[in-house]
Amino acid sequence: MADGGFAGDSGRSMRGFARRFQGPFVCIPPDADKRRHRAEFSLLEADPDASCTRGVTKTQRRVLRKAGVVLGVFGVVAPGLLISALYWAGFGIFATLIAYRAVLILAGALSRPAFMLRGPSKAKTIWPVYTVLVAVYREPLAVKQLVAALKGLDYPKRQLDIQILIEDSDEETLDALNALKLKSHFRIVPVPEGSVQTKPRALNYGLSLAKGQYVCIYDAEDQMHTGQLKAAVRAFQRAGQEKLACVQAPLVPHNGGESWIARQFELEYLVHFGLVVPGLAALRLPVMLGGTSNHFRRSILEEVGGWDPFNVTEDADLGLRLSAAGYRIGMIAPPTFEEAPIGRKQWVGQRSRWIKGFIQTLGVFTRRPGRAIRQMGVLRWCAAMCLLGGSVLSAVVHGPLAIWLIVSAVLTGNTVPGASVMLLVTGFGVHLVASVLSWPDLKFSRVFGALTAPLYWPLQTFAALKAIRELRTNPYFWDKTEHGVTEKELCRSKLRG
Repeated sequence: MADGGFAGDSGRSMRGFARRFQGPFVCIPPDADKRRHRAEFSLLEADPDASCTRGVTKTQRRVLRKAGVVLGVFGVVAPGLLISALYWAGFGIFATLIAYRAVLILAGALSRPAFMLRGPSKAKTIWPVYTVLVAVYREPLAVKQLVAALKGLDYPKRQLDIQILIEDSDEETLDALNALKLKSHFRIVPVPEGSVQTKPRALNYGLSLAKGQYVCIYDAEDQMHTGQLKAAVRAFQRAGQEKLACVQAPLVPHNGGESWIARQFELEYLVHFGLVVPGLAALRLPVMLGGTSNHFRRSILEEVGGWDPFNVTEDADLGLRLSAAGYRIGMIAPPTFEEAPIGRKQWVGQRSRWIKGFIQTLGVFTRRPGRAIRQMGVLRWCAAMCLLGGSVLSAVVHGPLAIWLIVSAVLTGNTVPGASVMLLVTGFGVHLVASVLSWPDLKFSRVFGALTAPLYWPLQTFAALKAIRELRTNPYFWDKTEHGVTEKELCRSKLRG
Protein backbone atom coordinates (compact mmCIF):
# COMPACT_ATOMS: atom_id res chain seq x y z
CA MET A 1 0.00 0.00 0.00
CA ALA A 2 2.78 2.43 0.83
CA ASP A 3 6.17 3.42 -0.49
CA GLY A 4 7.41 2.25 2.85
CA GLY A 5 9.91 2.83 5.58
CA PHE A 6 9.21 4.64 8.78
CA ALA A 7 6.62 7.34 8.38
CA GLY A 8 7.81 9.75 11.06
CA ASP A 9 6.30 11.22 14.23
CA SER A 10 3.28 9.17 15.29
CA GLY A 11 2.14 11.86 17.71
CA ARG A 12 1.21 14.51 15.16
CA SER A 13 -1.74 16.81 15.81
CA MET A 14 -5.09 15.09 15.32
CA ARG A 15 -6.69 18.53 14.87
CA GLY A 16 -4.55 19.13 11.79
CA PHE A 17 -5.35 15.63 10.58
CA ALA A 18 -9.10 16.24 10.84
CA ARG A 19 -8.86 19.70 9.27
CA ARG A 20 -7.23 18.42 6.06
CA PHE A 21 -9.90 15.79 5.47
CA GLN A 22 -13.30 17.20 4.69
CA GLY A 23 -16.14 15.60 2.77
CA PRO A 24 -19.54 13.99 3.30
CA PHE A 25 -18.16 10.45 3.34
CA VAL A 26 -14.94 11.03 5.31
CA CYS A 27 -14.89 9.07 8.58
CA ILE A 28 -12.59 10.31 11.36
CA PRO A 29 -13.39 8.72 14.75
CA PRO A 30 -12.76 10.80 17.87
CA ASP A 31 -10.35 8.18 19.20
CA ALA A 32 -8.35 7.90 15.96
CA ASP A 33 -4.98 8.04 17.71
CA LYS A 34 -5.85 5.12 20.01
CA ARG A 35 -7.06 3.10 17.04
CA ARG A 36 -3.83 3.91 15.21
CA HIS A 37 -1.81 2.59 18.14
CA ARG A 38 -3.84 -0.63 18.29
CA ALA A 39 -3.53 -1.06 14.51
CA GLU A 40 0.25 -1.02 14.82
CA PHE A 41 1.01 -2.70 18.14
CA SER A 42 -1.91 -4.87 19.29
CA LEU A 43 -0.43 -8.10 17.87
CA LEU A 44 3.04 -7.31 19.21
CA GLU A 45 1.68 -6.52 22.67
CA ALA A 46 -0.65 -9.55 22.80
CA ASP A 47 1.80 -12.13 21.40
CA PRO A 48 5.35 -10.88 20.75
CA ASP A 49 6.39 -14.22 19.23
CA ALA A 50 3.74 -13.83 16.52
CA SER A 51 5.06 -10.46 15.32
CA CYS A 52 7.99 -10.18 12.96
CA THR A 53 9.20 -6.99 14.68
CA ARG A 54 11.43 -9.07 16.97
CA GLY A 55 13.50 -10.09 13.97
CA VAL A 56 15.93 -12.97 14.37
CA THR A 57 16.00 -14.16 17.99
CA LYS A 58 19.12 -15.07 19.96
CA THR A 59 18.24 -18.76 19.70
CA GLN A 60 17.89 -18.55 15.93
CA ARG A 61 21.23 -16.71 15.65
CA ARG A 62 22.87 -19.37 17.83
CA VAL A 63 21.53 -22.17 15.65
CA LEU A 64 22.69 -20.43 12.48
CA ARG A 65 26.16 -19.81 13.93
CA LYS A 66 26.53 -23.43 14.98
CA ALA A 67 25.40 -24.63 11.56
CA GLY A 68 27.96 -22.31 9.95
CA VAL A 69 30.72 -23.61 12.21
CA VAL A 70 29.88 -27.25 11.44
CA LEU A 71 29.84 -26.59 7.68
CA GLY A 72 33.11 -24.67 7.94
CA VAL A 73 34.85 -27.49 9.79
CA PHE A 74 33.61 -30.05 7.26
CA GLY A 75 34.79 -27.80 4.44
CA VAL A 76 38.32 -27.75 5.87
CA VAL A 77 38.55 -31.39 6.97
CA ALA A 78 36.62 -33.14 4.20
CA PRO A 79 35.67 -30.74 1.37
CA GLY A 80 34.72 -33.56 -0.99
CA LEU A 81 32.40 -35.08 1.59
CA LEU A 82 30.82 -31.67 2.25
CA ILE A 83 30.14 -31.08 -1.45
CA SER A 84 28.64 -34.55 -1.80
CA ALA A 85 26.50 -34.09 1.32
CA LEU A 86 25.24 -30.69 0.15
CA TYR A 87 24.46 -32.08 -3.31
CA TRP A 88 22.41 -34.99 -2.02
CA ALA A 89 20.72 -32.84 0.63
CA GLY A 90 19.72 -30.38 -2.08
CA PHE A 91 18.55 -33.23 -4.29
CA GLY A 92 16.42 -34.62 -1.46
CA ILE A 93 14.91 -31.22 -0.63
CA PHE A 94 13.95 -30.41 -4.21
CA ALA A 95 12.65 -33.93 -4.85
CA THR A 96 10.42 -33.52 -1.80
CA LEU A 97 9.21 -30.09 -2.95
CA ILE A 98 8.41 -31.38 -6.45
CA ALA A 99 6.54 -34.39 -5.03
CA TYR A 100 4.62 -32.14 -2.62
CA ARG A 101 3.65 -29.78 -5.42
CA ALA A 102 2.50 -32.72 -7.57
CA VAL A 103 0.26 -33.95 -4.73
CA LEU A 104 -1.26 -30.48 -4.29
CA ILE A 105 -1.89 -30.13 -8.02
CA LEU A 106 -3.57 -33.54 -8.15
CA ALA A 107 -5.69 -32.73 -5.09
CA GLY A 108 -6.58 -29.34 -6.56
CA ALA A 109 -7.57 -30.82 -9.91
CA LEU A 110 -9.81 -33.38 -8.21
CA SER A 111 -11.43 -30.94 -5.76
CA ARG A 112 -11.82 -27.93 -8.06
CA PRO A 113 -15.09 -29.09 -9.66
CA ALA A 114 -16.67 -29.37 -6.21
CA PHE A 115 -16.38 -25.69 -5.37
CA MET A 116 -16.63 -24.45 -8.98
CA LEU A 117 -20.05 -26.08 -9.50
CA ARG A 118 -21.65 -25.03 -6.23
CA GLY A 119 -24.69 -22.92 -6.96
CA PRO A 120 -26.95 -20.85 -4.75
CA SER A 121 -28.44 -22.67 -1.80
CA LYS A 122 -32.13 -23.55 -2.11
CA ALA A 123 -32.65 -22.46 1.47
CA LYS A 124 -33.41 -18.81 2.10
CA THR A 125 -30.16 -16.95 2.72
CA ILE A 126 -29.86 -14.21 5.31
CA TRP A 127 -27.46 -11.51 4.15
CA PRO A 128 -25.59 -10.13 7.20
CA VAL A 129 -23.72 -6.84 7.26
CA TYR A 130 -20.53 -7.18 5.24
CA THR A 131 -17.48 -4.92 5.62
CA VAL A 132 -15.26 -4.37 2.57
CA LEU A 133 -11.79 -2.93 3.23
CA VAL A 134 -9.88 -1.40 0.33
CA ALA A 135 -6.44 0.06 1.08
CA VAL A 136 -5.31 2.54 -1.59
CA TYR A 137 -2.27 4.79 -1.73
CA ARG A 138 -1.59 7.42 -4.38
CA GLU A 139 -4.14 5.94 -6.78
CA PRO A 140 -6.17 8.98 -7.94
CA LEU A 141 -6.56 7.57 -11.45
CA ALA A 142 -7.60 4.09 -10.26
CA VAL A 143 -10.34 5.03 -7.80
CA LYS A 144 -13.00 5.78 -10.41
CA GLN A 145 -12.77 2.26 -11.83
CA LEU A 146 -12.45 0.83 -8.30
CA VAL A 147 -15.60 2.58 -7.04
CA ALA A 148 -17.49 1.45 -10.15
CA ALA A 149 -16.51 -2.16 -9.42
CA LEU A 150 -17.52 -1.82 -5.77
CA LYS A 151 -20.87 -0.28 -6.73
CA GLY A 152 -21.49 -3.30 -8.95
CA LEU A 153 -21.28 -5.82 -6.09
CA ASP A 154 -24.45 -7.91 -6.00
CA TYR A 155 -25.25 -7.52 -2.30
CA PRO A 156 -27.99 -5.61 -0.45
CA LYS A 157 -26.63 -2.07 -0.23
CA ARG A 158 -28.11 -1.48 3.22
CA GLN A 159 -26.00 -4.40 4.45
CA LEU A 160 -22.75 -3.12 2.94
CA ASP A 161 -20.04 -1.25 4.83
CA ILE A 162 -17.37 -0.26 2.30
CA GLN A 163 -14.29 1.48 3.69
CA ILE A 164 -11.74 3.04 1.36
CA LEU A 165 -8.61 3.39 3.48
CA ILE A 166 -6.15 6.14 2.51
CA GLU A 167 -3.05 7.53 4.22
CA ASP A 168 -3.53 10.91 5.86
CA SER A 169 -0.95 12.47 3.52
CA ASP A 170 -2.69 11.23 0.37
CA GLU A 171 -4.77 14.29 -0.45
CA GLU A 172 -4.73 13.67 -4.22
CA THR A 173 -6.57 10.37 -3.77
CA LEU A 174 -8.99 12.05 -1.35
CA ASP A 175 -9.75 14.74 -3.93
CA ALA A 176 -10.41 12.07 -6.56
CA LEU A 177 -12.76 10.21 -4.21
CA ASN A 178 -14.64 13.34 -3.17
CA ALA A 179 -15.27 14.07 -6.86
CA LEU A 180 -17.17 10.78 -7.23
CA LYS A 181 -20.82 10.25 -6.41
CA LEU A 182 -20.49 7.85 -3.51
CA LYS A 183 -23.45 6.16 -1.86
CA SER A 184 -24.23 6.07 1.85
CA HIS A 185 -22.65 2.63 2.29
CA PHE A 186 -19.22 4.06 1.38
CA ARG A 187 -16.83 5.55 3.92
CA ILE A 188 -13.51 7.25 3.18
CA VAL A 189 -11.26 6.44 6.14
CA PRO A 190 -8.00 8.42 6.48
CA VAL A 191 -5.38 6.43 8.40
CA PRO A 192 -3.31 8.59 10.81
CA GLU A 193 0.43 8.61 10.30
CA GLY A 194 2.34 6.09 12.41
CA SER A 195 5.72 4.45 12.82
CA VAL A 196 5.27 2.38 9.65
CA GLN A 197 3.22 2.94 6.53
CA THR A 198 2.02 -0.42 5.26
CA LYS A 199 -1.13 -2.00 3.88
CA PRO A 200 -1.70 -4.35 6.90
CA ARG A 201 -1.52 -1.40 9.28
CA ALA A 202 -4.26 0.36 7.31
CA LEU A 203 -6.34 -2.82 7.24
CA ASN A 204 -6.09 -3.16 11.03
CA TYR A 205 -7.25 0.44 11.40
CA GLY A 206 -10.23 -0.25 9.15
CA LEU A 207 -10.99 -3.48 11.01
CA SER A 208 -11.34 -1.50 14.23
CA LEU A 209 -14.16 0.48 12.55
CA ALA A 210 -15.81 -2.50 10.84
CA LYS A 211 -19.56 -3.02 11.22
CA GLY A 212 -19.91 -6.34 9.42
CA GLN A 213 -20.13 -9.93 10.56
CA TYR A 214 -17.86 -10.74 7.62
CA VAL A 215 -14.87 -8.80 6.31
CA CYS A 216 -13.14 -8.92 2.94
CA ILE A 217 -10.23 -7.01 1.43
CA TYR A 218 -9.59 -5.74 -2.09
CA ASP A 219 -6.80 -3.83 -3.82
CA ALA A 220 -7.10 -0.64 -5.85
CA GLU A 221 -6.81 -2.34 -9.25
CA ASP A 222 -9.20 -5.22 -8.52
CA GLN A 223 -12.16 -6.01 -10.74
CA MET A 224 -14.07 -8.47 -8.58
CA HIS A 225 -16.90 -10.74 -9.70
CA THR A 226 -20.21 -9.16 -8.72
CA GLY A 227 -21.37 -12.30 -6.88
CA GLN A 228 -18.27 -12.80 -4.77
CA LEU A 229 -19.69 -11.58 -1.44
CA LYS A 230 -22.80 -13.76 -1.74
CA ALA A 231 -20.64 -16.77 -2.64
CA ALA A 232 -18.55 -16.18 0.48
CA VAL A 233 -21.62 -15.89 2.75
CA ARG A 234 -23.05 -19.12 1.32
CA ALA A 235 -19.73 -20.89 1.89
CA PHE A 236 -19.64 -19.78 5.53
CA GLN A 237 -23.27 -20.73 6.09
CA ARG A 238 -22.76 -24.16 4.48
CA ALA A 239 -19.82 -24.71 6.82
CA GLY A 240 -22.05 -23.97 9.83
CA GLN A 241 -20.12 -24.48 13.04
CA GLU A 242 -17.06 -25.85 11.26
CA LYS A 243 -13.86 -23.91 11.85
CA LEU A 244 -13.90 -22.22 8.45
CA ALA A 245 -12.27 -18.85 9.12
CA CYS A 246 -11.67 -17.57 5.61
CA VAL A 247 -12.40 -18.25 1.96
CA GLN A 248 -10.10 -17.17 -0.85
CA ALA A 249 -11.36 -16.11 -4.27
CA PRO A 250 -9.19 -16.95 -7.29
CA LEU A 251 -6.99 -14.12 -8.57
CA VAL A 252 -6.77 -13.99 -12.37
CA PRO A 253 -4.50 -11.54 -14.27
CA HIS A 254 -6.40 -9.89 -17.11
CA ASN A 255 -3.37 -8.67 -19.10
CA GLY A 256 -1.23 -11.78 -19.48
CA GLY A 257 -0.80 -11.17 -23.21
CA GLU A 258 0.95 -7.81 -22.83
CA SER A 259 4.49 -9.09 -22.26
CA TRP A 260 6.47 -12.26 -21.68
CA ILE A 261 6.81 -11.46 -17.97
CA ALA A 262 3.07 -10.79 -17.71
CA ARG A 263 2.39 -14.15 -19.36
CA GLN A 264 4.66 -15.95 -16.88
CA PHE A 265 2.95 -14.14 -14.01
CA GLU A 266 -0.45 -15.15 -15.36
CA LEU A 267 0.63 -18.81 -15.56
CA GLU A 268 1.87 -18.69 -11.96
CA TYR A 269 -1.45 -17.30 -10.76
CA LEU A 270 -3.55 -19.74 -12.79
CA VAL A 271 -1.67 -22.68 -11.29
CA HIS A 272 -1.51 -21.28 -7.76
CA PHE A 273 -5.12 -20.17 -7.38
CA GLY A 274 -6.58 -22.74 -9.75
CA LEU A 275 -4.82 -25.84 -8.40
CA VAL A 276 -2.42 -25.33 -5.48
CA VAL A 277 -4.73 -23.35 -3.16
CA PRO A 278 -7.73 -25.64 -3.88
CA GLY A 279 -5.42 -28.59 -3.16
CA LEU A 280 -4.30 -27.13 0.15
CA ALA A 281 -7.90 -26.32 1.08
CA ALA A 282 -9.09 -29.82 0.15
CA LEU A 283 -6.35 -31.45 2.25
CA ARG A 284 -6.98 -28.93 5.07
CA LEU A 285 -3.38 -27.79 5.08
CA PRO A 286 -2.17 -24.26 5.88
CA VAL A 287 -2.80 -21.75 3.09
CA MET A 288 -0.68 -18.67 2.46
CA LEU A 289 -3.45 -16.27 1.46
CA GLY A 290 -3.33 -14.02 -1.56
CA GLY A 291 -3.05 -10.30 -0.89
CA THR A 292 -6.64 -9.59 -1.91
CA SER A 293 -10.11 -11.14 -2.15
CA ASN A 294 -9.86 -12.85 1.24
CA HIS A 295 -13.21 -13.15 3.03
CA PHE A 296 -13.14 -13.61 6.81
CA ARG A 297 -15.41 -14.25 9.73
CA ARG A 298 -14.73 -10.99 11.55
CA SER A 299 -14.84 -12.54 15.03
CA ILE A 300 -12.08 -15.02 14.12
CA LEU A 301 -9.99 -12.37 12.39
CA GLU A 302 -10.08 -10.27 15.54
CA GLU A 303 -9.41 -13.32 17.72
CA VAL A 304 -6.08 -14.06 15.98
CA GLY A 305 -4.99 -10.41 16.14
CA GLY A 306 -5.68 -9.24 12.60
CA TRP A 307 -2.76 -8.54 10.29
CA ASP A 308 0.88 -8.05 11.31
CA PRO A 309 1.58 -4.44 10.26
CA PHE A 310 5.33 -5.08 10.21
CA ASN A 311 5.17 -8.08 7.86
CA VAL A 312 5.27 -7.19 4.16
CA THR A 313 3.45 -10.42 3.23
CA GLU A 314 0.79 -10.07 5.89
CA ASP A 315 -1.52 -12.34 3.88
CA ALA A 316 0.81 -15.35 4.03
CA ASP A 317 1.50 -14.77 7.72
CA LEU A 318 -2.20 -14.47 8.57
CA GLY A 319 -3.06 -17.68 6.72
CA LEU A 320 -0.53 -19.61 8.81
CA ARG A 321 -1.66 -17.99 12.06
CA LEU A 322 -5.23 -19.03 11.31
CA SER A 323 -4.00 -22.61 10.88
CA ALA A 324 -2.02 -22.40 14.13
CA ALA A 325 -5.22 -21.28 15.89
CA GLY A 326 -7.02 -24.39 14.63
CA TYR A 327 -8.97 -22.80 11.77
CA ARG A 328 -9.09 -23.71 8.09
CA ILE A 329 -9.31 -21.82 4.81
CA GLY A 330 -11.57 -22.65 1.86
CA MET A 331 -12.08 -21.53 -1.74
CA ILE A 332 -14.93 -19.93 -3.64
CA ALA A 333 -15.35 -19.82 -7.42
CA PRO A 334 -16.11 -16.17 -8.41
CA PRO A 335 -12.75 -14.62 -9.36
CA THR A 336 -11.08 -11.25 -9.02
CA PHE A 337 -9.29 -9.91 -12.08
CA GLU A 338 -5.94 -8.26 -11.41
CA GLU A 339 -3.16 -6.52 -13.27
CA ALA A 340 0.04 -8.49 -13.90
CA PRO A 341 3.35 -6.58 -13.97
CA ILE A 342 4.53 -6.12 -17.55
CA GLY A 343 8.08 -4.91 -16.94
CA ARG A 344 11.17 -6.30 -15.18
CA LYS A 345 11.51 -3.41 -12.69
CA GLN A 346 7.86 -3.61 -11.65
CA TRP A 347 8.07 -7.41 -11.34
CA VAL A 348 11.33 -7.41 -9.33
CA GLY A 349 9.95 -4.84 -6.87
CA GLN A 350 6.82 -6.88 -6.20
CA ARG A 351 8.61 -10.24 -6.09
CA SER A 352 11.33 -8.99 -3.75
CA ARG A 353 8.64 -7.82 -1.29
CA TRP A 354 7.06 -11.28 -1.43
CA ILE A 355 10.38 -13.04 -0.78
CA LYS A 356 11.25 -10.63 2.03
CA GLY A 357 7.89 -11.27 3.65
CA PHE A 358 8.24 -15.04 3.27
CA ILE A 359 11.58 -14.85 5.06
CA GLN A 360 9.99 -12.74 7.82
CA THR A 361 7.16 -15.26 8.18
CA LEU A 362 9.59 -18.18 8.12
CA GLY A 363 11.46 -16.52 10.97
CA VAL A 364 8.26 -16.12 13.00
CA PHE A 365 7.22 -19.76 12.63
CA THR A 366 10.68 -21.14 13.49
CA ARG A 367 11.25 -19.01 16.61
CA ARG A 368 9.58 -21.56 18.83
CA PRO A 369 9.11 -24.59 16.57
CA GLY A 370 7.90 -26.76 19.43
CA ARG A 371 5.06 -24.37 20.15
CA ALA A 372 4.19 -24.03 16.44
CA ILE A 373 4.17 -27.81 15.97
CA ARG A 374 1.91 -28.28 19.00
CA GLN A 375 -0.51 -25.68 17.63
CA MET A 376 -0.52 -26.76 13.99
CA GLY A 377 0.39 -30.43 14.22
CA VAL A 378 3.50 -31.99 12.70
CA LEU A 379 2.01 -32.50 9.23
CA ARG A 380 0.59 -28.97 8.91
CA TRP A 381 3.75 -27.34 10.26
CA CYS A 382 5.92 -29.32 7.83
CA ALA A 383 3.54 -28.41 5.00
CA ALA A 384 3.78 -24.72 5.94
CA MET A 385 7.59 -24.87 6.08
CA CYS A 386 7.65 -26.51 2.65
CA LEU A 387 5.54 -23.68 1.25
CA LEU A 388 7.61 -20.91 2.84
CA GLY A 389 11.05 -22.48 2.74
CA GLY A 390 10.52 -23.90 -0.72
CA SER A 391 9.52 -20.50 -2.13
CA VAL A 392 12.55 -18.77 -0.61
CA LEU A 393 15.04 -21.54 -1.43
CA SER A 394 13.85 -21.82 -5.03
CA ALA A 395 14.16 -18.08 -5.53
CA VAL A 396 17.70 -18.04 -4.12
CA VAL A 397 19.13 -21.03 -6.02
CA HIS A 398 17.43 -20.81 -9.44
CA GLY A 399 20.00 -18.30 -10.72
CA PRO A 400 23.15 -20.13 -9.49
CA LEU A 401 21.65 -23.44 -10.62
CA ALA A 402 21.12 -22.07 -14.15
CA ILE A 403 24.74 -20.84 -14.26
CA TRP A 404 26.00 -24.23 -13.03
CA LEU A 405 24.01 -26.09 -15.68
CA ILE A 406 25.27 -23.82 -18.47
CA VAL A 407 28.88 -24.12 -17.31
CA SER A 408 28.58 -27.90 -16.92
CA ALA A 409 27.10 -28.26 -20.40
CA VAL A 410 29.59 -25.94 -22.14
CA LEU A 411 32.93 -26.72 -20.52
CA THR A 412 34.73 -29.80 -21.82
CA GLY A 413 34.85 -32.71 -19.44
CA ASN A 414 32.01 -31.50 -17.21
CA THR A 415 28.74 -33.39 -17.34
CA VAL A 416 25.54 -32.80 -15.47
CA PRO A 417 24.88 -35.71 -13.03
CA GLY A 418 22.14 -38.03 -14.22
CA ALA A 419 20.20 -37.62 -10.96
CA SER A 420 20.10 -33.84 -11.52
CA VAL A 421 18.86 -34.26 -15.09
CA MET A 422 16.13 -36.60 -13.88
CA LEU A 423 15.06 -34.13 -11.20
CA LEU A 424 15.00 -31.22 -13.64
CA VAL A 425 12.97 -33.15 -16.18
CA THR A 426 10.52 -34.27 -13.48
CA GLY A 427 10.10 -30.74 -12.15
CA PHE A 428 9.57 -29.34 -15.64
CA GLY A 429 7.09 -32.10 -16.37
CA VAL A 430 5.05 -31.27 -13.27
CA HIS A 431 5.11 -27.61 -14.33
CA LEU A 432 3.80 -28.46 -17.81
CA VAL A 433 1.03 -30.70 -16.48
CA ALA A 434 -0.02 -28.05 -13.94
CA SER A 435 -0.01 -25.36 -16.64
CA VAL A 436 -2.24 -27.35 -18.99
CA LEU A 437 -4.66 -28.27 -16.18
CA SER A 438 -4.96 -24.62 -15.14
CA TRP A 439 -5.63 -23.09 -18.56
CA PRO A 440 -9.21 -21.91 -19.16
CA ASP A 441 -8.52 -22.20 -22.90
CA LEU A 442 -5.65 -23.19 -25.18
CA LYS A 443 -3.58 -20.38 -26.69
CA PHE A 444 -0.23 -20.49 -28.45
CA SER A 445 1.07 -17.71 -26.18
CA ARG A 446 0.29 -19.83 -23.10
CA VAL A 447 2.04 -22.87 -24.61
CA PHE A 448 5.05 -20.71 -25.45
CA GLY A 449 5.03 -19.25 -21.93
CA ALA A 450 4.91 -22.67 -20.29
CA LEU A 451 7.77 -23.98 -22.45
CA THR A 452 9.98 -20.95 -21.76
CA ALA A 453 9.32 -20.82 -18.00
CA PRO A 454 12.84 -22.17 -17.18
CA LEU A 455 14.19 -18.87 -18.52
CA TYR A 456 11.88 -16.99 -16.13
CA TRP A 457 12.67 -18.88 -12.94
CA PRO A 458 16.29 -17.63 -12.55
CA LEU A 459 15.03 -14.03 -12.54
CA GLN A 460 13.75 -14.70 -9.03
CA THR A 461 17.35 -14.69 -7.77
CA PHE A 462 17.62 -10.95 -8.57
CA ALA A 463 14.48 -10.36 -6.50
CA ALA A 464 15.83 -12.58 -3.70
CA LEU A 465 19.09 -10.61 -3.50
CA LYS A 466 17.12 -7.35 -3.27
CA ALA A 467 14.91 -8.87 -0.55
CA ILE A 468 17.88 -10.06 1.52
CA ARG A 469 19.55 -6.66 1.26
CA GLU A 470 16.37 -4.88 2.36
CA LEU A 471 15.93 -7.23 5.32
CA ARG A 472 19.16 -5.81 6.71
CA THR A 473 18.67 -2.17 5.76
CA ASN A 474 14.92 -1.50 5.57
CA PRO A 475 12.89 -4.54 6.70
CA TYR A 476 9.47 -2.82 6.76
CA PHE A 477 9.84 -1.04 3.42
CA TRP A 478 6.72 -1.63 1.32
CA ASP A 479 7.74 -1.66 -2.34
CA LYS A 480 4.48 -0.40 -3.82
CA THR A 481 3.47 -2.02 -7.10
CA GLU A 482 2.70 0.60 -9.71
CA HIS A 483 -0.72 0.08 -11.27
CA GLY A 484 -2.19 1.37 -14.50
CA VAL A 485 0.88 0.53 -16.61
CA THR A 486 -0.84 -1.97 -18.89
CA GLU A 487 -1.02 -1.17 -22.59
CA LYS A 488 -4.74 -0.41 -22.26
CA GLU A 489 -4.22 1.99 -19.35
CA LEU A 490 -1.23 3.66 -21.00
CA CYS A 491 -3.35 4.29 -24.11
CA ARG A 492 -6.09 5.77 -21.91
CA SER A 493 -3.52 8.05 -20.27
CA LYS A 494 -2.32 9.28 -23.68
CA LEU A 495 -5.92 10.01 -24.71
CA ARG A 496 -6.52 11.90 -21.46
CA GLY A 497 -3.33 13.88 -22.12
